[in-house]
Amino acid sequence: MKKVISLLFVAMLAMSAWADVTVTFIPGTTVGNNMSANAFDEMSLDGVTITCTSGAFAQTQYRFGGGSTSTFTSTVGNIKKVEFTCLGSFGQTYGPDFYGDGYTAHSGSNIGVWQGDTTSFVLKAASQVRVTKIVVTIAEDVVTELVAPEFHPNGGEFTGSLEVTLTCATENAQIYYFEGTPEGEWTGQTFYNAPFYVTETKTYTAYSVKGDEMSEFLTVTFTKVELTVEPPVFTPASCSFADRLDVTLACATPNARIYYSLDNELWSEYSGAIPVTDDLTIWAKAVVGDVESEVVSATYTKLPATTVDVVFDATVDKGDGTTTRSHFTIVKDGVTLYCGDGTVYPDQYRIYASDSACLTFTAAVPIVKIEFEGVSGYPASNLKIAEGYDGTFTTSNPDGVWEGVANEVSFDITKQARFYTITVTLAGEVEPEFPIGDVNHDTYVNITDVTALIDYVLSGSVDIPAEGNLNGDEAINIADVTALIDYVLSGTIGE
Repeated sequence: MKKVISLLFVAMLAMSAWADVTVTFIPGTTVGNNMSANAFDEMSLDGVTITCTSGAFAQTQYRFGGGSTSTFTSTVGNIKKVEFTCLGSFGQTYGPDFYGDGYTAHSGSNIGVWQGDTTSFVLKAASQVRVTKIVVTIAEDVVTELVAPEFHPNGGEFTGSLEVTLTCATENAQIYYFEGTPEGEWTGQTFYNAPFYVTETKTYTAYSVKGDEMSEFLTVTFTKVELTVEPPVFTPASCSFADRLDVTLACATPNARIYYSLDNELWSEYSGAIPVTDDLTIWAKAVVGDVESEVVSATYTKLPATTVDVVFDATVDKGDGTTTRSHFTIVKDGVTLYCGDGTVYPDQYRIYASDSACLTFTAAVPIVKIEFEGVSGYPASNLKIAEGYDGTFTTSNPDGVWEGVANEVSFDITKQARFYTITVTLAGEVEPEFPIGDVNHDTYVNITDVTALIDYVLSGSVDIPAEGNLNGDEAINIADVTALIDYVLSGTIGE
């Protein structure tokens, strides 16, 4: 809608909006995809795109990796100036250490400036640059006809306080705005000459003026929403570890500051990986302004220094495997080896690739290493860690080594693999289990156990474990001797 305004009103218009406009990139508001500066990243705002060959634009500061190349491109007019506000000073850590045609920065200053007149230019980072704000000045194409102004941002939701700017593409146009809508009653329109701030839900209308013309109205609504802060995420999550662990924290809420505690009372601001060398619980929370996330925690348990090797030798340890192709299971010293499709030949385990193929190890205490002694031509590289299982698997034809911390490890089979031995390293000893009646703990139940049990009942001179209580009455006596003799003779325990 256009209106004609009086010459008196026109005479009051003393200032003009610049044809140049600024596009401001703020970390957490305009973001890219990466959390660490080790891969390509990009972000765009109002027709301006910034790319980096090794960038992290999803952090609380924009990170440009050392040695990276960044390209600045505009589709809405020539770029005249780009100003970088950095975390450090030029020549120091995280300062504005870019270089390229048109770029200047001065020692002791955290500001770097590129100037020129082009739609695209390139800068390179001499070392890692961390930026808290990027302001891009665009020379817009001159528009002679009167058009409505634009809000930046153009309405929408916000938290806390929001800075709002107005621009008009028409050269030498003046901008006015007021609270409310043109359909309602409104007074007190304000001449725009500086950003204003919105702290609660508001509707604003703006229009531009040039000569005796008035543009159509543009109405937007800014809606304030309650800020919620996501709790930090631990990497890794609660787990056991063998030697040392570096724990990192991250928060999905933009501009959140992370705090951690080792006792849930004294809090420190998180600034980098937390080294863990012993049993430890870490509490963490994220804060934006005066809003805090819920407190979360992770517990890390150091494994015993003593390790135990359990060696599966195909010449000795065969379990229920045969030379006939099928699944087989071998249990040894607290470790269970299960093969979904394989055979046990006189000197090697043969693991086949099929729909049912797998090779899985389980133990009551954590497994920290599995070493495969492979057969030439059928290497360990034919195995890969199954989906959902952790650890690292490295191979050196024909052998392989898995390392990690887990009570269960499973491998998929891509091609047939063969192994002479498989050594499983446990973080500590497994308490052995003995069958009922195995009084002398030699893994067999026979007449020697009867003799040991009689000696105990008659003299009490030897220690008898719980396996000697055959009838389950919590006392070891002649009734247990009778039950054990029955078992040795018949293979069953009587009532």
